Amino acid sequence: MPKITDFFIQKKKFIFVLFLLLTWYSLFLIRPIDLTTADLGRHLKNGELILQGNFQHLFENYYSYTYPDFPFVNHHWGSAVIFYLVLQFTGFTGLHLFYVVASFIVFTLFFILTKKEAGLGLASIVSFLVLPLIAERGEARPEIFTYLFASLFFWLLWEYRNGRLPFKWLFLLPIIQILWVNTHIYFFLGPVLIAVFLLERLVFFSPQKIKKIGLILILVCLASLINPFFAKGAIYPFKIFQNYGYEILENKSVIFLEKYGLQDPNLLLFEIIFGLLILSFALLLIFQRRNPSEAYPPSLLRSYGRVPSSPISTGLQPWLSAKEGKFSLPLFCLAAIFSFMGWWALRNFTLSGLFTLPILAINLKNILASRISFHSWSFKIAYVLTAIFILIFFLSDPKCQINYNVRLGLSPGNSAAAEFLQKEKIKGPIFNNYDIGSYLIFHLYPRERIFVDNRPEAYPASFFKEVYIPMQEKEEIWQAQEQKYNFNAIVFAYHDLTPWTQKFLVERVEDPAWAPVFVDDYTLIFLKRNAQNQKVIEQFVLPRERFKIENNKK
Repeated sequence: MPKITDFFIQKKKFIFVLFLLLTWYSLFLIRPIDLTTADLGRHLKNGELILQGNFQHLFENYYSYTYPDFPFVNHHWGSAVIFYLVLQFTGFTGLHLFYVVASFIVFTLFFILTKKEAGLGLASIVSFLVLPLIAERGEARPEIFTYLFASLFFWLLWEYRNGRLPFKWLFLLPIIQILWVNTHIYFFLGPVLIAVFLLERLVFFSPQKIKKIGLILILVCLASLINPFFAKGAIYPFKIFQNYGYEILENKSVIFLEKYGLQDPNLLLFEIIFGLLILSFALLLIFQRRNPSEAYPPSLLRSYGRVPSSPISTGLQPWLSAKEGKFSLPLFCLAAIFSFMGWWALRNFTLSGLFTLPILAINLKNILASRISFHSWSFKIAYVLTAIFILIFFLSDPKCQINYNVRLGLSPGNSAAAEFLQKEKIKGPIFNNYDIGSYLIFHLYPRERIFVDNRPEAYPASFFKEVYIPMQEKEEIWQAQEQKYNFNAIVFAYHDLTPWTQKFLVERVEDPAWAPVFVDDYTLIFLKRNAQNQKVIEQFVLPRERFKIENNKK
């Protein structure tokens, strides 16, 4: 009876802690969708066209009138179909909820694995610490499928490694890889995750297991070829930056963003967590070196059937001798890979946080297990300190303030600019900025095509460097391009803080050839002063006094 009672108590504790963690997570995720700057609008249009039998946009730029035939690899087409189907049945509120629930599932998978390996206490503390980092990418994007498939890969490989799952389960990985390669460009992480666990088998020379995991690695690599672009699609992640003429914030490194002055508490949080990760591995190496008797735990011998030895492992003992008791080679490799990815680009913070969760918790458990009672006052103090840290972070992060507009679905009035363009039958050519391209694709295609959208790889690099940016910086280039394309309307997401955009908008407000006719919290629209637009301008022209223009000329 006591055992049954303890089981239910533990279950209640687990459910309560998970509920608190998901509530904390939801404060970051449940923010209104702003289509004016998101990629989501284009993904939804992609899905719509695919279901209509139109596949041309998979291979060409297609939506733009500037470079409609430019070759393009639509590596996330599967995500677009899923997103569009969800939208059709549930609307934007349901689509947003779908993304939130999927994010909850991914986190829960990592949390359950962490709790199993490190205990509920450490799993909860580390989770509260890393959740803001995991929530960095809270916008509905195709990368949710990378988070899901990466968690499944890691779960299956980890359970097989520890003898809790038979080998046949790993044959699910090639099937998952087929889905992954067609939903998000980070599918290359599938083979990387397998290679990490294969490396451990090479170090602890185990021919039978090397063959098994090697077979799965080959099958997963072959599965990567099952996409509309075949080999070109399989190697595309390694070629995408060869033609990338526009720099975007999410691809910038931590060091660059700090120098740039980006106000994001997650930059500091990432550095703190990275420091803890490094410290945990250093302490494990020190403690393991001092306790060589723990070099081969029973679970290691059961897994390999003998004391492992190979030309590689012989030179690395005793540091790499413990498969799971202390220093873990797979966890160290994964920590190195995902920490590097986090340092390299802001867009990788979520992946880095997800994998840091089990790695850091397991390391702390191995460091503290024989040195502290998880029911002692010192451990309870850790809970309190973590709660204080979370509170400070919560109050300092503008993205999760208590008075933040927490809601599902589109931001209020987010479609107003598109509705204005449609109602007043405003025709192109439209000159738009980078940020708002996907918004216009979603609302206006096929009636109108766009000048540019937020896919740098879909345009020649020279287009951004020699045309798009210079035409906003230099009046003579703008006039030349305006004459070339004969723009009839200008549609900008004016919160774009690039210096060329702000300069360009100020010049257009002061330009007698253009009339501002619409502005809201997201978008600014100008119409050319011509006979075609005369009635609309007379009805909607905005006085110059509506615009606050700062003169920075010295």
